[in-house]
Amino acid sequence: MKKQPFLMVLFLVTILCAQDGTILPGQKSAIRSLATNAGFVGSDLTTYLIQNYGRDINGLTRIDGAEIIKAFQAGAIVKPAPFVQTKQKSPTLEIATILDVGMKKRFHFRDGTIRDGEILSIKDDIVSLQTGSGVFNIPSEEFLSETAEITNKKGELFKGSVLGETQEEFVVRTSYGDAVVPKRDIHTMNRYHGGILDVKTEEKTKFYQGDEQVISVFLDPTAFPLDGNTFYLSGLSVGFGLTDRFMITTKFGSDFSGDLNLHPRMQFFHRKTADKEVAAAWGLGFHRNYPVKSVVGKYSHAINVTKVDSPSVGLNESDYSVNDVVGLSQNNERMLYAEAYIVFSSRRVNPTGRGKVGWTVGAKTSNAMMGRGDWLKSSVIDDLGDTLTLSWNSDVQYKVPFRFWMSLEYDLRKDVKFVGAAWVDNGYKTMTLNQSMSDYFGTDGSAGFSFDSLGGRNSLIDFDFGILYAINENFRVGLHFQQPYVDIYWEFFEF
Repeated sequence: MKKQPFLMVLFLVTILCAQDGTILPGQKSAIRSLATNAGFVGSDLTTYLIQNYGRDINGLTRIDGAEIIKAFQAGAIVKPAPFVQTKQKSPTLEIATILDVGMKKRFHFRDGTIRDGEILSIKDDIVSLQTGSGVFNIPSEEFLSETAEITNKKGELFKGSVLGETQEEFVVRTSYGDAVVPKRDIHTMNRYHGGILDVKTEEKTKFYQGDEQVISVFLDPTAFPLDGNTFYLSGLSVGFGLTDRFMITTKFGSDFSGDLNLHPRMQFFHRKTADKEVAAAWGLGFHRNYPVKSVVGKYSHAINVTKVDSPSVGLNESDYSVNDVVGLSQNNERMLYAEAYIVFSSRRVNPTGRGKVGWTVGAKTSNAMMGRGDWLKSSVIDDLGDTLTLSWNSDVQYKVPFRFWMSLEYDLRKDVKFVGAAWVDNGYKTMTLNQSMSDYFGTDGSAGFSFDSLGGRNSLIDFDFGILYAINENFRVGLHFQQPYVDIYWEFFEF
């Protein structure tokens, strides 16, 4: 109990230290270097920042800096054209001759700006363009033509105006009709905006990174926390990113049952280059009123049920419930529970150019076994009237709770990610889908919105894999083959 004030002070100091949002010197250096590589000279960078962020590089936040670096690396930032040069060159630029309602792609304009959007309507030469920033009414003569010359792997050549583009294909209007060209089939491609060759033509099916950037793989955290000022909701917890390096979550199932809890995560190391990102983080968990029955349920396989002249079986394999075997007074049926973990993660650009691939390793422990000798009844009576004794397994592997894990993430497409994990965990048990659903909703007698059932088969070493699908930039679902089988994650940006 004397450790509680110290832990609270550590928690508050961490929050205060993590809230400095001023752009880092390393971010400034990276932005200037990337801008130079992109052709920015003189005051071009300052002009771009003021136009898009309303301040120069010294006034940016860390979040701004991270966004700009990602945009430069993805080739999404184009050197702003000076007013005089734009005015001189605009007569030579080709104006778009094909603008149809429903066209959805990246549009280029005479003033050098670029916008992703969809044409909603065209009336009196005014185009209503829906973008992520709103609806804009733009004169049609401001749209530059976009043409492409695409050669696929079969040697077929397609030339014409680009009508649309998705993550997987181009739609090109040729002299003989509209052609749909899958990006995976492209061998070479040249794109022209306003009749001028775009030297930054997107390569085949390449993309910088997937839409889904995970903060955990299944139930195991990574060293990449939530972005600052971001709130999320999953099937087990809610959380908030206070800064880019610090976040807090709480398990609402425990909160609803009177066990208020907090789980801070702090990224204490982070290094990023153009093609690789590594980070390390620590995390804690505090439960002020954790049910002892939940610990017994999780480690039921470490409790022996023994009948005279018969071999012992684990409590998870018996017909008894937690209420049958736990003999607690009202004063000690709950405990102060704490856990701690450390995790290291790495992500890098896939050598194929298709997104990123990353891995994570971590270790976790807790005080779950402290005081366990006082929790169990000494014996129970079975249906035949025989006495069965109860005892904790004395094997060394059950002395201290532990979990070691390694996880993998791989961008298959911008909206689909492959994930997998392997672990060594002395508290893990495999369950069927029906058992997991009963455990989650509490219909088996355990607490709801949590996983602490007596049932299941213990599995010290195990693995799992599945996919995550990003329905949009805020919501994703995942499917895999171990408890809890289905992941749901809803993120609210920029509170």
